[in-house]
Amino acid sequence: RQMCIRDSLININTASIQELDTLPGIGEATANKIINYREEKGKFNSIEEIKNVNGIGDKKYEELKTLISIE
Repeated sequence: RQMCIRDSLININTASIQELDTLPGIGEATANKIINYREEKGKFNSIEEIKNVNGIGDKKYEELKTLISIE
């Protein structure tokens, strides 16, 4: 089974480092930044808010937006 085929979206408000690490362009360091952001600021209110995380810009967001959710 190919890794790029998903059954469900990754919830960026609840995902573990391991789950976030499966996203394209997101390694362990960026996964940690997402979790730290979530712990400091509270949950993401929109998927666009992930662009506030250091290291995730418009280009990376374009790759992620169809793979992530906030619920």
